[in-house]
Amino acid sequence: MKKNDPTLPPENEPSQRPAIYSTGRVLQTIVLVAAMLATVLTLWNPYKLFSQSEVAQINQNESSAGAGSASSSIGILIGHWQTDSGNVCENGIVEADVNEAISNQVSIKLNALGYSVKLFSANDLDLVNFRGASLIALYSGSCEDTPENKSGFSIGTTLSTSDLNSSNALAVCMGEIYQSSTKLDFTYQIIPSTSPYYTLFETVNPNTPTIYLEMGSLYYDQAVLIDNSENVANGIVNGILCYLDTLENTNDQ
Repeated sequence: MKKNDPTLPPENEPSQRPAIYSTGRVLQTIVLVAAMLATVLTLWNPYKLFSQSEVAQINQNESSAGAGSASSSIGILIGHWQTDSGNVCENGIVEADVNEAISNQVSIKLNALGYSVKLFSANDLDLVNFRGASLIALYSGSCEDTPENKSGFSIGTTLSTSDLNSSNALAVCMGEIYQSSTKLDFTYQIIPSTSPYYTLFETVNPNTPTIYLEMGSLYYDQAVLIDNSENVANGIVNGILCYLDTLENTNDQ
C-alpha cells in the first residue's frame, strides 16, 4: 500500500512517517477504552447523517454490496458536505466549508505521499460496506457561546466494529499526533447507539477502522481551524500514518 514518498516542502509537511508506536502503547489504550465503557459520554452536537429513507435504501442495497473487497484506500467523510451547511457562525463561517477545505488538504497530502483517498459525503451510498485502510469522519464543533461548547477536539469510536483493537489504535494515534500538531485539548468518546453518528459506523464494513473527529470548536478554535488549517491537516495526515505504522509493526511481530 505504501509508495515512495515524493519530495514535499520542508515546513510543517508530513514528509516522513512518525515514529512507530509500540504494541505496549496500543494495549495500554485498549485498557483505557475498556475503562471508559463505564462512563459513556454523549457530548456530540447531534446531526442526522442519513434520513430514514436513505437508511432503508442502504439496508436494501447491503445484500448486493456483499462483504466488500479489501482496499488500501483511506476514506475521509466530509461532515455536512453536499448535504447542508452545518454550523453557521455570526461572522459568516460555515462548518461545511471548513470541513471541506481541511479534508481537501488532507487528501492532497496523502495523495502526494502515494496513498489512495476516497472523499465521501454523509449520504454517499458508496459508504455502504466501504472496506478501506481506515475511515475518518471530519466535523467541526459549535459556534455557540454556551457552557457545553468548549475549546478542543473530540475523537469518537463505537463498539460495533469487529476489529475494536484497530479502531482504538487509530484513535490513540490520531489523538496524540493531532494534539501535538494543533495544541488543542482532547476528549475520547464512545458513541452510543442512540447517537445519529452511530449510523456511519453501522454502514461501513465492520473491518474498516473508523473514527469520528470533531476537529475543534468553531467558536473558540477558529484561529486553529481556519488561520492554521495547515497544522490541522498535517495532524490528521500524520495521525493516519502513525496508525499505519503501528499496524505494520504489529503484523511484523
